[in-house]
Amino acid sequence: MNKNITIGVAVAVALVVALAAAYWLMVPVAGGLGAPVTTNQSPVTSGENPQPGSSVHDLPVEPAAAVARKDLAARLSVGEGNIVIMQITDATWNDGCLGLGGLAESCLAALVPGFRVEMLTQGKTYFYRTDQVGASVRAETN
Repeated sequence: MNKNITIGVAVAVALVVALAAAYWLMVPVAGGLGAPVTTNQSPVTSGENPQPGSSVHDLPVEPAAAVARKDLAARLSVGEGNIVIMQITDATWNDGCLGLGGLAESCLAALVPGFRVEMLTQGKTYFYRTDQVGASVRAETN
């Protein structure tokens, strides 16, 4: 009888240790395996300082879309806050030039997952193509 109690206690202790380990792996703990990767950067959003009552929401956007917005801001000499990202659509481009290569340009023949980004500024809509991380960004319109 005493041997059965000892086995039961050992099983209970093992179960508690297993549950504690599972909890530790799943719950974000500073420095723990389950901890999320964090940065000190604020999230990239679709529009900076939206006006109350506007239809523009300050929603997080893909980092690749933020790169596209930065490129458009530089091309037009406007602040990034004046460019609103209207829509980000998943896309797969047929080459490394995101389907926008010229005749004299050599483009890697490969499927490239990325995004088509629609932006609005100064009453005009602009479209950009990106890869998934924003390392390759091209304007559809000039």
